[in-house]
Amino acid sequence: MLTGGPRQPLNLQLVPVGPGRRASLPIEQRRHLPGLFRYLADAPSLQLCAGGDRLPVAMEGDYLRLQRAYLRAQPPGAAGQPMLVNLEGLITQRPSAEPGRGSERTLVVDRFVSVHPGQACPQGAPSGHPDRPPMAQLPLRGTLWGLQALQSSEGPRPIEPPDRPAELQLAADTDRLGGSGGCNRLMGGFQLSGGRLRFSRLASTPMACPAAVMAFERRYVQALGQVGRWSIDKANLLLQDERGRTLLLFTAVR
Repeated sequence: MLTGGPRQPLNLQLVPVGPGRRASLPIEQRRHLPGLFRYLADAPSLQLCAGGDRLPVAMEGDYLRLQRAYLRAQPPGAAGQPMLVNLEGLITQRPSAEPGRGSERTLVVDRFVSVHPGQACPQGAPSGHPDRPPMAQLPLRGTLWGLQALQSSEGPRPIEPPDRPAELQLAADTDRLGGSGGCNRLMGGFQLSGGRLRFSRLASTPMACPAAVMAFERRYVQALGQVGRWSIDKANLLLQDERGRTLLLFTAVR
């Protein structure tokens, strides 16, 4: 499958085909897909925040990380309850687990991002039939983004900044950025070209905060310095490195 657009890198996906195996044709391109995940009786499913469709989830790709995070975050006595998750994946055709049903639209998890116990889909996410007009995508520049997940040794994890919220905003009419690291105000520059994004000259005010706050702020700034790509899905901004690994997940504040 070839994807791409003007001034964007061309992505080539090779789908191996061998004896006894059919090539599955993607219905939608790989993208950020937040939704309510549940695992019950070996039948994982995800209800998409955008559109409200409930889809079976294939036990392949990065599915095991999703399942383990879901089970770890599950409160006692709440087996099988839906839980908000963020992931990157695609919707494609897979054989149905129910005999006689043929193939059906199925979610394949390409990259698990984070799990959010006790939270619902963001307000304003459309519900109902997927043929209804989608929400307008927010612009990268000019939107104030609040940090929701930060890269750790196990992948992006939900965060609770130890002091003030960590935020980021790219100016709409200049190549400057501003924001907060949880303690100090951040400032710097950025270079934007299609789907590529780099931050430069990152600096902060010299205010001192407790050690835990300063340690968090250093991790945040270091992650910003590794960013090479960006993508937006509805009200969520994903910042990734050059290899496509998600470093930071933001949600629009305004």
